[in-house]
Amino acid sequence: MPAPGDPRCLRLRCFGGFRLERDGVRLDWSGVRPRVRTLMRYLAAEAGRPVHRERITAALWPELPDRAAVNSLHVGVSTLRTFLEPGVARGASRFIVRDGASYRLEVGAGGGCDVSAFEAELAAARRGASLGDDGAAVRALRGALDHYTGDLLPEDGPAEWVVADRERHRCRAAEAAVLLARLELAGGRDRAAATAARRALELDGYHDDAWRLLITAQRGAGDAAACRRSQQAYERVLRSLGVTRPAAPRPAHVTAA
Repeated sequence: MPAPGDPRCLRLRCFGGFRLERDGVRLDWSGVRPRVRTLMRYLAAEAGRPVHRERITAALWPELPDRAAVNSLHVGVSTLRTFLEPGVARGASRFIVRDGASYRLEVGAGGGCDVSAFEAELAAARRGASLGDDGAAVRALRGALDHYTGDLLPEDGPAEWVVADRERHRCRAAEAAVLLARLELAGGRDRAAATAARRALELDGYHDDAWRLLITAQRGAGDAAACRRSQQAYERVLRSLGVTRPAAPRPAHVTAA
């Protein structure tokens, strides 16, 4: 049994803004140096996966020679270990684990990370769709979108190491919302389909299938006014892309993402 106060798990949120909790208590890390906080966010976005030290140093200390960058990484890891597990002995950290030349952030039993959960739900949705289990796919897609609460680590701005992953996750969330809209529509849940299509358009306002699904779902729900507004908005989007005559929304078919 862990001793009283012994840290056991971390809960991490990376979508929509970073948040770090240890054993259910949000940690105040205002006293931790900015580059070390960035290291924590970097590892959090990869929680559960080993990240080679060369990737980390290239992302966070690109201006330093190799030896100095590795030394900065070692200092940063040591600082984080002490912050997360006060009094931890050298090599005994349960949260930041060294794996050869790589480091891995573990959340511990009972912990979790929204990025990992998002990816797990997307994988479950793919399995459900491949097996023809629409119910399982719908539940997993809803779960994935619940975890995706905004852009990945917005506080890191246009940092090169996060931009590509941020866009990738946004695109995956948009595609998940489109697939969910298709499945909801196929199940006769027009209003739920419209909600999912709107979520897709919040993430990608130019997504053609999302516009078509939204219009079809609103029409099916008998919401003529909303359907008309969406059709007009869709036409404006198409005109902005140089398309002057939008095609009528085609029937939605369920396909795996």
